[in-house]
This record gives sequence, structure tokens and C-alpha cells, in this order.
Amino acid sequence: MSGQTPVSITTDTDHLIQMAVAHVLPETRHRLCKWSIIRETKEKLTHVCQTHPTFETEFMKYVNGSETIEEFKSQWKSFLERYYLTDNEYLQSIYSACRHWVPVFMRETFFGDVLSDQDNDAKNTFFNGYVDASTSIQLLIKQYEKALTIWHEKELKADLDSVNTTPVLKTPSPMEKQAANLYTRKVFIKFQEELVETLANPATKIDESGTITTYHVAKFGEEHKAHTVRFNTFELTANCSCLMFEFSGIICRHVLSVFRAKNVLTLPSQYIVKRWTINAKTGSGSTVEEYRLELPSNSQESLTMHQNSLRQEAIKFVEEGAKSIHHYNVAVNALKEAAKKVAAAKKKNADKTLVNNLVNGCNQVVDEGDIDLVDSGQSKGRGHKDIILVGKASNTLLIRTNLPPNDKYCVF
Repeated sequence: MSGQTPVSITTDTDHLIQMAVAHVLPETRHRLCKWSIIRETKEKLTHVCQTHPTFETEFMKYVNGSETIEEFKSQWKSFLERYYLTDNEYLQSIYSACRHWVPVFMRETFFGDVLSDQDNDAKNTFFNGYVDASTSIQLLIKQYEKALTIWHEKELKADLDSVNTTPVLKTPSPMEKQAANLYTRKVFIKFQEELVETLANPATKIDESGTITTYHVAKFGEEHKAHTVRFNTFELTANCSCLMFEFSGIICRHVLSVFRAKNVLTLPSQYIVKRWTINAKTGSGSTVEEYRLELPSNSQESLTMHQNSLRQEAIKFVEEGAKSIHHYNVAVNALKEAAKKVAAAKKKNADKTLVNNLVNGCNQVVDEGDIDLVDSGQSKGRGHKDIILVGKASNTLLIRTNLPPNDKYCVF
């Protein structure tokens, strides 16, 4: 771990493991495996599940669906009362430890939790079919290696699918296309779900102060469950009360809805977690930059994307350049040099446009590399310039610019 303690760790509910983690990793957020607790609950309350078919569904709903701590506590209490389980010792014990396994209590900590219920079930049955209670230590080691090999093969296949297949896009959003190129397939599907849900979760502005704008985002008909999103216009950052990004590294529908309202058309780089990208294992630094070139260059939509992209890069540049006087001087010089190059590019493009307009009647197409500006010997006194174009058809085209009114000509 490169000398750094992990941000979070998830283990079984064994008491000795909990003691070991607390001793060795005191600063790490320790989570008990939710699926182990759910499986144990089903085993210990089999009679309740058989008598009340809705028990398991409600249990899962309150554990996974509570959006606030107060909501979970209230629903848990009414849940136990409804099934006459208030005095059940097992349920009391897991409730006393709820801060260590119920998601709503740990949203502010990153656990990288993006797996579906089915994926989690598969992960928790890793050794199913390989070992049982009678397996010897020697056989356990062999079976462990066999299970690990098969798991790696499945992971490799998933990696190949991510690289070699193209997911089906559900919207015309440039952000969805960008995410499809960046993320592994499973993570992209999760992101896509959030993006599509923005259509049913409109953002409503409720406050604006300086560069910070606050929104309420709620599903139609569920305004009482609105989440609060604070958006920084200058930095293109947003924080949502659901804390989904902080918990999983996947941006939520609420923030995406605000991005849509503010015309943020591509994912800001700070919301692209490298571990979820196709290049995570290769160490490649290519993320957003690789795909910016695919954006169209002739629309207002593209202009907004270019502005957003440049703003993100500028913020990173400012942060690095302010760290020391040496960095500052280097940054200032780089900005001056960049300003010169941008001005030169603008002038070159303007000259190209002018020439194309002049020769339009001659059906000539002028490329940027064909333009060469020289001073005309006979025009220096009049401030004239000749533009010499070497045409691809081996002919030389001379066009004089800055001529007096009604005095212009083309020579082939």
C-alpha cells in the first residue's frame, strides 16, 4: 500500500477480526460485510420469512433504500413493531452495530461500492463448489489457487470486453459517449443508469451566492425526497447530499442533472476515478484528453465543451503554479508563450479565411499550409502585402490585399 493506510476496509463480522483491524488500522474506516449479515439474518429468522413473505423484501428496502439516518431509524423501529420483533436479540445486536454495515451511515467514506446485488452475491460465494466444512488445509490451498485462477480469467474476459466492444448509447449526450470510452463496461452501465435518470430528476435553483449556486433535485412526484446540490460555477465542482460519488466514485443523477442545467457537456476530470477506467491497470495517463479531439468543432455546443475543458485545465495550472515562486514564474512565462501561439493561430486562420473568400469564385480550396505572406516590393509605401499561394495543381496564385478601394485582382 506504499506506506499508506487504506481509507476503508470490509471484513466478515468475526469479533477477532474486528479487534485486529482496530489495532492494526485504527484510522481506517471498518465496514462489516452487509451481505454476510443479510445471509445470517435469513438463517436466524427463517421461520419469520416463511410466515411473512414480505419480511425479506422490507428488510432489504430499509437497509439499502434509506436516504438519511433518521429515515433508517424510524423505518427500522416501525418494521420491528409490525412483525412483533422488538425484543428479538439478534435484530437488536445488528441494529447496535448498524453504523458499521448499513450504507447510509458510511456515505462520506469511499468504499468503491459499485456492484449490483447479483455481483455481491457472486463475490460472497467465491469458494462455493471448491471447499466445504470437511476440506483439509492442503486441499484448501489447492482449491484456493484454482478458484483464484478462474476468477482472474473472468476478470480478464471482462477487461477484453471493455476494450473491444462498444456499449449501446441511450442518449445523444457527449458525456455518455465520453464515459463509454473511459469506463469499464460495468461501471459505464452504472453511470449510464444515473445519466438516464436525470430526465426524471430536474434541477431547481433555490439559491445563488457568488460562484456557488444551490439546487434541489428530486424525482417527479417525490419532491419531499429532494437532494441538495451545491455547484461551483468557476471550478465546475458539485457536492450532493446523497454522497454517492464520495461513497462509490460514480457521479450521481442529482449532480448530472445540475450539470445538464448548467450546460456542462463533458465530465470534469475530477469526477473520473482512475480505478474505474479501462486504463486503470496499464498505468496510462490518458483519460479525458484522448477524447476531446472527437468533439465537433463547428457548433455552439462544441464551444461550451471547449470552454469547460479549458477551464478545468486552467484551474489545475493555477493550483500547481501557485505552489512556489519558481512554479509561479514558470507558469507566467508559459501563459505568455501560450498567448502568443493562440494569437498567431487566430491570425493564420483569419488570413486563410480571407484568401478563401477572395478565390472562392475561382473554385480554389486553400489549405493552411499553402499560405505564405511576403511584403510586395512595390507596395511597401502603401502598406500592401502580397499573399503567395502555391497551389496543389502546381500553379502559383498571387493575391494582393490591403489595396485601395475598388483595386483588387487575382493573378494565376
